[in-house]
Amino acid sequence: MIDLSKTVNTPEYDDYLKSIPHETLLKILENSFTEIYVLDKDGKVVYANPAVTRLYGIKPEDIVQKDSKKIKAGLWDPYSFDLTKVSHQAIVTENIYYKTNRTIICINVPVYDENNEFEFMVSTSLDNIRSVDLSYRDVRNPIETIDLEFSDQIIGKSKLFKQCLSDLEKIAKSDCNLLILGESGTGKSYIAQTVHNESRRSHKPFIAINCAAIPDGLFESELFGYMPGAFTGANVKGKTGLLKDADGGTIFLDEIGDLSPKMQVKILDVLENQRFIPVGSNKPEHVNIRIIAATNQKLIQAIKEKKFRSDLYWRLNTAKIILPPLRQRKDDILLLVTHFLNDFNRRYNTKKIFSKAILSYFISYDWPGNVRQLKNAVERMCILSDKIIVNESLFLQYLDQEEDIEEFDEECFNVEEFKKRTVIKLYAKYKSSRIIAKKMGLSQSTANLLINKYINEM
Repeated sequence: MIDLSKTVNTPEYDDYLKSIPHETLLKILENSFTEIYVLDKDGKVVYANPAVTRLYGIKPEDIVQKDSKKIKAGLWDPYSFDLTKVSHQAIVTENIYYKTNRTIICINVPVYDENNEFEFMVSTSLDNIRSVDLSYRDVRNPIETIDLEFSDQIIGKSKLFKQCLSDLEKIAKSDCNLLILGESGTGKSYIAQTVHNESRRSHKPFIAINCAAIPDGLFESELFGYMPGAFTGANVKGKTGLLKDADGGTIFLDEIGDLSPKMQVKILDVLENQRFIPVGSNKPEHVNIRIIAATNQKLIQAIKEKKFRSDLYWRLNTAKIILPPLRQRKDDILLLVTHFLNDFNRRYNTKKIFSKAILSYFISYDWPGNVRQLKNAVERMCILSDKIIVNESLFLQYLDQEEDIEEFDEECFNVEEFKKRTVIKLYAKYKSSRIIAKKMGLSQSTANLLINKYINEM
């Protein structure tokens, strides 16, 4: 930022400015492609050039001599005059303008008199030519972005998740088998693909198999292939199995906890000996593959219940990564929301942004469906919002539609609990049902009912 309190013109430059005719200066201002407007010390607009029509969708005469705080309502966000007035620095913001449906970069410069008293603010605006990061940002508390060495597509900065990434970076460089554990929606499939991409096998195939999606009767022939005439309906030429197709590369066995006992034995042989026998053959074939497996099941419990082989577990468990659920990595939620929002804005050719209030809702919610649910929620809200700024009422509507969601475990977040937390938090701060209703996008009568329900329970 620029410290304007130390900016002093030389006498020579002052003389030069005085020599420029007033009409010339006015022509420069009036013909500038960049919007320029000036607010006095009380926030009243004292000048606006014609470029405001192009950028704001209004005429200069519609705002001159008016209170900027009053004309701001329904026109743009955020309002930066108060911050600029006391800052002694240029304040740069990314504003959303509703009438023209666009985001604009605004540079607000405070001007002080010889007594260092605020005199007026000069604001200029430019078209936002950046292709990414259209998220709402408060200049005093910006959403952070990070660079990741392991993969520029894996997003997370929380301590727990960064430790996972550090371990994965080391595992990817090795050639060991990997077991990925975690709840549904935490990104196990994506991590498996990334480990392959960062490994020495990246130039060879990556083949993903969902163990729960293929019937047991077909699984063996799909995985190991079969000889001509091995069974009724078999291809007369036989079939090369997925293991052979992946030779030199990586096989990803997703949902391995659903593998039948019979197939567990066969996979164990592949792990131990790098070999398999096609259906209808008695001759083993050898392959050079890396196996990555994943499941959302508790395999130790499955071993105790005799549903999963302990020897297979320990073979797979050369290296193990447990992906944390999203409720345990709250610091990553805004990063993910920003990433998904930018993606969907590009996909749907929109410029949607999230209000500060809805961002706090994103952080407060525990996301039982994890990253997958978060991504779907961002997309749904982008599609359903009629306004450029997506507000918190749409988030509450989303929660109401998800109330019948099956809880993943007893620790998962409950929608009713979320509403309770929100009401208690807002009531403690505002003590007003009207404000709570506005913040939550509810009627005041509904807000009163929630206050009586939750506050009286305390």
